[in-house]
Amino acid sequence: AYKAADTSGNGFVELREFEKIVLLLKQYDEISKIFEELDTNDDHRISFQEFKRGFQLLGEDDSDEDSLRQEFNAIDSNHGGYILFDEFCMYMANKKI
Repeated sequence: AYKAADTSGNGFVELREFEKIVLLLKQYDEISKIFEELDTNDDHRISFQEFKRGFQLLGEDDSDEDSLRQEFNAIDSNHGGYILFDEFCMYMANKKI
């Protein structure tokens, strides 16, 4: 959050950047709660099955497993087979929750 708020690029959050960091911290907190809910086995990463279950919980169509796998793989930017928190943050930021 501090990196995104540091618009001057000096490595510090200055007074004029303070409002932005507060908003970003609120957003990261919301994302963290969603991540924790999806991470049902508490291993700090989301497997494909946990990802798929998230669609079920939202009542969204999870029957097209190929499409879900493609989206999962797009989020899994390091191709480790799991979605890590930083990858999830980037995904959610792009979706602008």
